[in-house]
Amino acid sequence: MRHNIRIAGHAFRLRPVAESDAAFIVSLRRRAGSVVNRGAPTTDEQLHWLSRYFERNDDFYFVVETIDGAEREGVAGLYDVQASAGDAQWGRWVLRGGSNAAVESALLVYRCAFMELSLERVWCRTLATNVKVVAFHDSCGLTRAPDAVWIDHDGEQRAAVEHALKRSDWPHVMRRLDETAARFAQRRLKSCVPVASR
Repeated sequence: MRHNIRIAGHAFRLRPVAESDAAFIVSLRRRAGSVVNRGAPTTDEQLHWLSRYFERNDDFYFVVETIDGAEREGVAGLYDVQASAGDAQWGRWVLRGGSNAAVESALLVYRCAFMELSLERVWCRTLATNVKVVAFHDSCGLTRAPDAVWIDHDGEQRAAVEHALKRSDWPHVMRRLDETAARFAQRRLKSCVPVASR
């Protein structure tokens, strides 16, 4: 969907994906490894995917970038938005290697879900073999479904872990993530301050 939602945090922000991001998305997914769906293999095919995405009304796709817009860090999305039920899935979350935008990008996706879209619940599914991301969602305070679910991953059914966050739990999760994101932002700022010449 061609939306205009922009959300800024301490060090990073979300902005709507654009056609000019197609090559970046292809490169990002290619380097992400086996825990991320391959997606479109060429820029032209990614542009075709984006053209169909722009026609959907229940899909919000973002680029994660530095607060000044100088560097793209990754992508994330909220999709299958069921406005009547107040429910959506979040995913397509891929960050470049070495990025420290994980905490804040998750925080910004939740801010979009609960504050911009007024949803009641968001959920995500992560391959069970993607241990780091499963642990990340656990550490954020999300509720993990008791049983594994099966998802299509590059044409193959694979076990996944489902996490959910309800609006009633959002304030607690927001505080926890915001405190961590603020600390990361302070560290980034300190590491960017030039040392005075002597």
